[in-house]
Amino acid sequence: MKKIYSSLRFLSLIGLGFIFSNCSNDDLGDSIPTFPASQMSVIHGDSEKSWRITEVINKYADPADDFYFTLDCVSDDIYTFSAESDEAIITYGDQLCFADVNDGIFTADREAFGARLLMLDDPETIYMSFGRGYTNKDNTASGSTFAYYTLAELSENRMVFCRSRTGILGDYYEAYTFETVEDPGQE
Repeated sequence: MKKIYSSLRFLSLIGLGFIFSNCSNDDLGDSIPTFPASQMSVIHGDSEKSWRITEVINKYADPADDFYFTLDCVSDDIYTFSAESDEAIITYGDQLCFADVNDGIFTADREAFGARLLMLDDPETIYMSFGRGYTNKDNTASGSTFAYYTLAELSENRMVFCRSRTGILGDYYEAYTFETVEDPGQE
């Protein structure tokens, strides 16, 4: 009886080993690809190219946080990336993101966003440093935050910068989707 139990246990371990050896992250989806520096030309068009944020993903955002914002306040902003600089030129639309930051003493009268493209990590890939903040009109009080986002998707007219815990394409806990703007002067 003891011999049968040992044999069954041994066969079970072999079966489980076979099952787990056939599982991989590929079963979960495609990994986020890397983008070499040469792909920067898709972003800036070898001169300059304008983009607009069309989707904001932030699964863990707290609406009570002063830095919380939604697509409503950034969808009318234009981000122009240039071959001459790693800093984007941001043309703000009419909708402010931090207009509600007002505690009776401090009011966020002005806001500032910043976006910069850079190469990081091993293997090297394109990242965006994205910052946002605000200040009062007297410049006596301010707040700001920034984070790095990995380029996850890139085509001639769409790009997605994200933060992902799994490294799986499309599984983002925070992301900004940009689409090209044909004529930024007409927006």
